Amino acid sequence: MKKKLILLNSIAVILAFSAAFLFSAFQVQQRYHEMFAQRVSTALSVLSAEEDKILQDPQEIAQEVGKQLSENGDEMRISIISSDGEVLGDSTQKEISENHANRPEVKAAKEFGRGTDTRMSATVHQSYYYEGISLENGIILRAALPTTQIDQEILGLWKTAAFSIALGVLLVLFITGAMVSRATRPLQELTKAAGNISKGDYSSRVKVTEKDEVGDLASSFNKMAESTQQAMEAQRHNQNQLEGLLDSMDSGVLAIDQEDRVQFLNERARELVGIPHLAVGGQMEGSLLLAHIGHLMHRAMESGEAVRQELSGQKEEQKLTVYAVRVDDGHTALAVISDVTRMKQLEQLRTEFVSNVTHELKTPLTAIRGSIELLKSADRDEETRAYFYDVLDMETQRLQHLIDDMLALSQIENAKEDPSAKMCSVEQAVKEVVERLSETAKQNEVQLSYHVDPKAIVRFSPTRLQQMISNLVENAIKYNRKGGTVSVEGLLRRNMVVINVKDTGIGIAPEHIGRLFERFYRVDASRSREIGGTGLGLSIVKHLAVLYGGTVSVESMPEKGSTFTVTLPIAK
Repeated sequence: MKKKLILLNSIAVILAFSAAFLFSAFQVQQRYHEMFAQRVSTALSVLSAEEDKILQDPQEIAQEVGKQLSENGDEMRISIISSDGEVLGDSTQKEISENHANRPEVKAAKEFGRGTDTRMSATVHQSYYYEGISLENGIILRAALPTTQIDQEILGLWKTAAFSIALGVLLVLFITGAMVSRATRPLQELTKAAGNISKGDYSSRVKVTEKDEVGDLASSFNKMAESTQQAMEAQRHNQNQLEGLLDSMDSGVLAIDQEDRVQFLNERARELVGIPHLAVGGQMEGSLLLAHIGHLMHRAMESGEAVRQELSGQKEEQKLTVYAVRVDDGHTALAVISDVTRMKQLEQLRTEFVSNVTHELKTPLTAIRGSIELLKSADRDEETRAYFYDVLDMETQRLQHLIDDMLALSQIENAKEDPSAKMCSVEQAVKEVVERLSETAKQNEVQLSYHVDPKAIVRFSPTRLQQMISNLVENAIKYNRKGGTVSVEGLLRRNMVVINVKDTGIGIAPEHIGRLFERFYRVDASRSREIGGTGLGLSIVKHLAVLYGGTVSVESMPEKGSTFTVTLPIAK
C-alpha cells in the first residue's frame, strides 16, 4: 500500500508540477520571441526615420545602421530592397545580385506593409529571423537577426527546465515518500501486529501516537487484540484442563467424523486399540477391533442414540466396553473405551470365592450337623459318643482354621502398609518355624533341615514372616512322601533375600502352576481336605510377599518334588 500511495501521489504531483513548469517555459519562450522580434522592429523603426538618406545612398545608410547596431551588441543585418526585389543596399555585402522579390517577408511587406520569416539565409548560409516593412515610396526595409543567440538561450531555457523538473521530481519523490511513510507507519504496524496475531502471538500491540482516524483504529485494534488474547488464554486453559482430564482417564476417548477421520483421541485410546501410530487427522483403520469400534460409532451417528457393546481386546482374555454417542453437530461420534478385564476377573473371582467358601463351609457343617443329630437320636455308648465328639472337634477346628485364614487374607489384601513392620532376622524366623513343625515332620516321617545366612535381614512383621514361612514348610511336609526331606535356605543375592523351601514330595503338574496361588485352588482337593488344608495358604504367602515388596514363584515336576522361592528386599 505504501508503494502504491507513493507512486500515485508522486505521479499526480509530478504531472501537475511538469504541466505548470512547461506552461511557464512556453510562456518564457514566447516572451523571448517577442523580445527578439521587438529588437528587429525597433531597428526597422529607427531605419525608416532615415527615409531621405535611404533614397540618396541606400548602401551607405544600410552599412551605417548595421555598424551602429553592431556596436550596440546587435549583430543585425539590414537590407534595403526596391519594390521589384532588387537589393539596393545591405549591411553585410556591398553588392547582392540575387533578386529578393520572392522572399516571404518581402512579399508580405509589399502586400500587407509588414512581413516576417525565419529561415536559413541563401546568401550567408546562416539561420535568420527576417522582418520587412514597406515605406510609402515602395522601398522595403528588411532587418535580419541571427537566431543562433535566441536558439542558445531557448536551449538553455529548456535545459534549465529539464533540470528543474528532474530536481522537482526527486524532491517530490523524497517528500512524498517521507510523508506517505509517516502517514502509513501506523497502518504498517497494524499490519505487522495483525500478522503476529494470525501466527498465534496475541500479545502484539500498536503504539498510538496520533489522535486521528488511524489512531482511533489502532486503539480499537489494541482492545480487540486484548480481548482476543484473554479469550485465547481462557480457551487454552480450558483446553489444557480438558486434555489433562482426558489423558488422566483410565478409559480411552475417541472421536471421528462421517469420513472416519480421527478428530480427537487420548493416549489411553491408542493403548486399548493397540494402534500406537493412530493420530488426529488419520483414518480409523489398522485392526479388526478398530473397525468394530468405528461401526458402533457410525450406528450412534445414524440413529442418534447411545450404543454400548462389549468387545474382545487385542490382548488375550482382554474385555473392552465401548460406549458411543453422537455429538450435537450430528457429524461426529464420540466413543469411550473402557478396559473391563479386571472387573470381569474380579466378578469371576467373587463368584468362585462365594462358591468355594460355601463349599468349604458346607462340608464341616454337614459333618457337625450329622454328628449332633446322631447323638440326639438315641443313647450311644461311650465309645460311639467319643467318636462323634472327636468328629465335632476336628470339624470345628477346620472351620476355625478356615475363618482365621480368610480373616488373615482379608487383612493382608486391605493393608497398604504394615505399621508393625520392623527389622527381622530370616534365620531366627526359620529357626522358630522349624522347631514348631519338627514334631509334625516326625509324624509324617519327613526330615526337616535349614540353612540361612545370618545377614539375611528383612523389614517385615515378625508374626507374618513366620506365618509365610510356616505355610510353605507345612505344605512341603504335608504333600511329601514318607522318608522325604524338606530343606529351607536363606541366601543373599545383590539387594535381595531369597528364601527357598524345597521338598521331595509328590510335585505339581505344569497345568496347575498358573493357578496355584489362587484362593481355594487345590491340585488334589480330596487329599487337601483329608490333611486339613483350607486352600488359602499359598494365596496368603503370595499376598504377604507382595505387601512387603517381594515376589513368590514355584518350580515343580510331578513325583520329583517342588521348590517355592520367596524374594524379599533386604532391609537397609
